[in-house]
This record gives sequence, structure tokens and C-alpha cells, in this order.
Amino acid sequence: MHSLFDDEPPVIRVALPVPLTRCFDYILPPNLQNAYLPLGARVRVPYRNKTLVGVVMARQVSPDIPLEKLKPLTEVIDDASLLDDHQLALAKWLARYCHGPVGEVISMMLPAPLRQGAAAHIQEETYWMATQSGRALEPEKMHRAPKQAELLRALQKHQQPVAATMLRSLGFTSTQMAALEDKGLAERYLQSRHLEGRDHETRSVLAEIPLQLNDDQKHVVSEVTGQLGQPEVFLLEGVTGSGKTEVYLQVIEAVLKQGRQVLVLVPEIGLAPQTVNRFKKRFSVPVMTLHSGLNDKERLDAWLLARDGRAGVLIGTRSAAVTPFKDLGLIVVDEEHDASYKQGDGIRYSARDLAIVRGKMLSCPVVLGSATPSLETLHNATEKRFQWLKLTQRAGSSVQLPDVYLHDIQHKKLTNGIDGGLLQVMRTHLEQGGQVLAFINRRGFAPALMCHDCGWVSDCPFCDARMTLHREPPRLHCHHCDSVSAIPHQCPKCFNSELKPVGSGTERMEETLEQAFKDWPVFRVDRDTVSKKGMMEKLLARVNTEEPCVLVGTQMLAKGHHFPGVSLVVVLDADGGFYSSDFRGLERMGQLLTQVAGRAGRERRKGKVVVQTHRPDDPLLKLLAQHDYSEFSRCLLEERKDTLLPPYSFMAIIRAEANQSDLVSGFLTDVVQAAEPVTSQIQGLEVTGPVPSPMERRFGRYHMQIWLICDRRGPLHQGISCLLELISRHPLQRKVRWSLDVDPQELI
Repeated sequence: MHSLFDDEPPVIRVALPVPLTRCFDYILPPNLQNAYLPLGARVRVPYRNKTLVGVVMARQVSPDIPLEKLKPLTEVIDDASLLDDHQLALAKWLARYCHGPVGEVISMMLPAPLRQGAAAHIQEETYWMATQSGRALEPEKMHRAPKQAELLRALQKHQQPVAATMLRSLGFTSTQMAALEDKGLAERYLQSRHLEGRDHETRSVLAEIPLQLNDDQKHVVSEVTGQLGQPEVFLLEGVTGSGKTEVYLQVIEAVLKQGRQVLVLVPEIGLAPQTVNRFKKRFSVPVMTLHSGLNDKERLDAWLLARDGRAGVLIGTRSAAVTPFKDLGLIVVDEEHDASYKQGDGIRYSARDLAIVRGKMLSCPVVLGSATPSLETLHNATEKRFQWLKLTQRAGSSVQLPDVYLHDIQHKKLTNGIDGGLLQVMRTHLEQGGQVLAFINRRGFAPALMCHDCGWVSDCPFCDARMTLHREPPRLHCHHCDSVSAIPHQCPKCFNSELKPVGSGTERMEETLEQAFKDWPVFRVDRDTVSKKGMMEKLLARVNTEEPCVLVGTQMLAKGHHFPGVSLVVVLDADGGFYSSDFRGLERMGQLLTQVAGRAGRERRKGKVVVQTHRPDDPLLKLLAQHDYSEFSRCLLEERKDTLLPPYSFMAIIRAEANQSDLVSGFLTDVVQAAEPVTSQIQGLEVTGPVPSPMERRFGRYHMQIWLICDRRGPLHQGISCLLELISRHPLQRKVRWSLDVDPQELI
């Protein structure tokens, strides 16, 4: 049989989820040569000794090898494009920038069921609604069918379709529903259960009246809405509590009124519930979520609803940045500075940077919002690459930022990590009806367990780190490699039974505060307490009653939460960033302290922040206490400029690990030396290493790095390509696990 394309069997090019940078060619067998095969559709193909699901990247390909050596395609899964031209172009760009396989990039873009070849169908439920005749009929006249009359009465109470599952929970049967349909009194609909019966195409986009804006907010909304449809990037820098979310909502309203869609990125799952609730209250269009807390079917539904244009707003974490949309009109990246936007394994992309690239591809604006913008973003705004918009005052009734006090704890005796004098300050706020937030960025009961006699410490057997002591449930837990062991009853070294916890974590602080404040509830917020689905929502509901309570937790409490009742924030350890081995340590410390301090005094109560520190005279810490993040960041940018570190240069790290130190060191040394004749000729490129990672031994393996730094992106990527080419040919490359991180956000 002749093909539609040529006299020879047509050849297609397929991207497969394998760690090879090229795509693969396959012949269309005779039984599929008349099938419509669009780009972006999924197919099943043989690969080595198994069958894989891939995506069609090109048709009518001229293969590099003889046709007789090509294998035939097995099955066409989709009869339409699953990924449109924009998604394919985005995948190709990301693969080039990260120097990764395009097949793995595309696989990352797809929900798990689609990667496995499942049908691209939304879970649909049956909904019922009274017809016009059904609404006109009085149920009392249905004497012979009292249950049907009762069902009709229930349907008449609703202006929107009612889910069959809800009707069954009220005691009605499918037979009764079908009987009303036969009589022309009710009609059924099939639609996604996530759309909650709403038809956003025929309704106003607003479900409630927007809040009144101040002059700064009005200016920001006007600037952004005036450039809808343009590939502009806006930095929205607003002090904590300045009403950035209300600005987002009113800009989004303008986009939805144009019939277009909006993507809102948030850094953590914990922020999604309160953000979604506020968005759902404001808009009548379907507001969907996409994050790792959903199951596979829920993620697939959200992905398909966004792709098909039925989701007006999609709120998601990092992975939502690659979700397809039918007509994307705006991207919002909230808390744009957050390191959670950087993928830590596989294709190491930045969701924030990807959003910017995507906005330019689609000619839609991108809004980067933060009270503490990253130094890279501030540098781009200073260089006029981004439009810089500012909110300088708090919105609503709370117009003042909280007072910040640097509390010197040098030479003071601490009770489980807190100065006893601060407990009385906390009690005063609770007695006055306020809420107190105690911030300590360490999980567990204590950072380590130590023998009082010989000094033995609970070191991790697999990492250059100590195992954290947990009480709920009792265990020693390494937060780096996730290894767990039982708490010893005696010292493994000297057999003494007097083992003591060293330092404090959230569990120990919770216990201390429960003992100090028996009349008020204490809520702990960390990954151990809110890991279960719905736990964060329940806790936020309790706190938002504004009844006096104490919150103790990690940075999960610092990111964007609105706690109207919190009048006092106590930061128990502000000094960690000063001793970080990462050049971003001071930046992260400043952002975290500013963010957590911003939880205080957001509504009617005057806010107060007390920061425990051994360095009260440090000029950078004083700037943060004065709410001068702008000057703080300017000082850090000057330091980065002097040392030619990002954002005044571009950086990549090649990381390698092996179970023997000599193996990984020899591997990277060979690569650097072999590349030197080429890399030394690349102007501006510096290659440093191999050097041990800040934590050299993790997971029982030894980790080392090569740093590449250059003042321009082009030469940097040229150097990366050279090194990767040598790595691919090195005889040890299968014995050493290695990875590339372009624009790294952490050094470990």
C-alpha cells in the first residue's frame, strides 16, 4: 500500500522519555499509514526490549539510517494533538537551555496517566437539572409518584445542575431521576465534577464585589491591565500586607473579561488552600489547582480543563508552569523569590524563569510579586528589563508595619532555645486577645542527641550531618538522606545512659510553650504536622477565628499567609544565614526574616516582632529591623558585583557522586583537564573544580562539583556543551552519577 506522503513508508520522529538528547525515527506500518497523525500526539513504539509512550515531533522525516533498520510504530494513541505548537516549542527551548533530553522534558509536562498511555479524558459525572416544564409544574400534582415529586421539588430549588451523587445522598435513586427525564421534567448533563455546575461562559466573571484600592494599588492595576496582550514582565514589590493579592485579583478580572485564562504560581502547597478559597469567592469562573497534593486523576483533570480552556484560573506550584492552556492571557508568580520554584532533580528548571520565557512566547504579561524580590529580579528591574511597580504601604485598616526589636541573647541562659523574658511578652499579647507566632526553622525535637559523658553525637551513618531527634513518633531522622533509626537507650560509645538533646526544634519548642501557656492552645506547623491532605486547611480555619493561640513552626508559616489575629512574632534563631556556606545564605536570611516579620499586625492589632540574635549590632540585621529590604538588597548586590557572582555573572554546576571519593574526583578531574584546551579559549569563562560539595558525603556517597561562571550566557552554554560531550564519552560515566544545574539556587 502506498502512503499518503510518499512512495516509501513514511517516517515519523518521536520524543521518548529516555536519558538521550536525540529523538527516534519510526516507520508507519501499512495499517496506520492512512491514520491522521498530528504533531504533539502520543504513540506507542518499541524501544529496545520494551514498549514506550512517546510524542510525535516531526513527520515526513528523512532518516539518517537505512529504512530497513527502522522499527514500525506500534499504536497511535491520540487522534488530535495532546500538546500544541507552543508546548512543543517550550519543550525544545527548555531542553536546549537545561541541556537535557527533549523526551524527558515532554514527559515531565504530562500528568502520570498520560505518560502511561491513558486516555486524555476528564472524569465526568452526571448532573441533573429541572427543565422549563419541570420548573412550571407544581410537584403536589404528581400524586401517583410522591418520590419523583420530592425529587422535582429538590431540583427546583437549584438554578444550576445538581450532581447525581448529591441526589443519591439525599435518598433519591437513578430510576427516579430517569423517570423525570422520560416525562420531560428533568434533563441530565455530563460534566467535570471540578466545575461545580458552573457555566463560566454565560455568567459574569465576578462572584463578589472587589475591595477598594488605595492609590498605589490603582496605579499598579492600571499599568498591568494597560499592557495585556504584550510580552511585558512586571516586578510588583510590595511590603508585607500591602494588598498584592487584591492587585492580582483585579488584574485577573480584566483578563477573564477578555475570555482568556490565567496561571497563578505559588511556591508551596500550603499556600494553595487559602489562595484558592479567596479566588473562588471572588470569581464565578472555574478555579482549579495543580500540585503534588492531588492524586493522579485530579491532576489529569486540572491539566485537561486548563488545556481545553474550561478552567479560567489555574493555581499551582512549580509543575503548573508547564501546563498547557487554550488561551493564556496572564501569568502571576507569587513570592517569586522563593527557592521552591527551582526543580531539584531531573530537568532542573526554574518555574519563575520558565514563566517569563513562556510569557514572551505567548505575548502575555508576567507579574512577579514579592515583598523581598530575589537579587536577580531586582537587578533585571534596575536594568529596565522588567517594569518595576511598588506598593509602599500596607492596605486596609493596618497602615503601619510592625515594630522590630533585636533581642541580644549573648551571655543569656535560654530555656530550650528561648529567653525566659520573652515568655512574659508572649503571655501579655495572649492576655490581650492576640495571637503569637514563634518561628524556628528546624523540625523535630532537637537537632542532635549527645552523650553527656564522652561527647558522642548522633551523626548520620550515611551523611556528613547529624540525625535529628524526633518525639512524634520517637526516632532519629536524617533530614538529608531520610534514614531513620531508633533512639538508643545508652551511648553506643561509652554505654552511659545519660543522653541529652542538644538545641531545639519545633517539637521541643511546642512542648516548652505548652508548659508555659496552659490556658491557650499551641499549634505546630511543619512538614510533620501538615503532610496529610486537608490538615493545613483545618489549621488555617482554626487560626483565622482569631481566638488567642500560639503558632510555632518553620518557614511554612512565613510564606504569604494572612493571619489577621497575630500581634506578636518571635524569631528564635536569626543567625543561621550569617554562617551559611552558600553565597545566597544572607539573601535567604533577609527574605525569611522579612517575610516572617510581616505576619504580625496585618489587621486591627498593632504588630510587634522580637528577633533573638547573637549579632544585634550587625548592620545588615539592623536594616531588616528598619524594614529597609531595599537597602539590604542593595548592599548584597554591591558584594555580588565585587565578587562577580550572579546576577553579575551566569553560573552552572556539574555535580557528580559515587560510592568512592577517588572515583568521583578522578572522573571530574579527567573531564576538566580534557576540556581545558577548549574552555580556556572561551572568553570570560571560568571553570573551577572539582571541589567537594558543601556536604561532601550524603546518602553514603561522595559528592563533588565543577563550577562554570561567565559574564555572558552564550559562552557559558558553549562551555557546558564541551564538558557534557566529554562526560558522555568518559569510560567512568556509567559508574558515576552526574547532573547539570544551570542557574543553580543552592550549592549543596
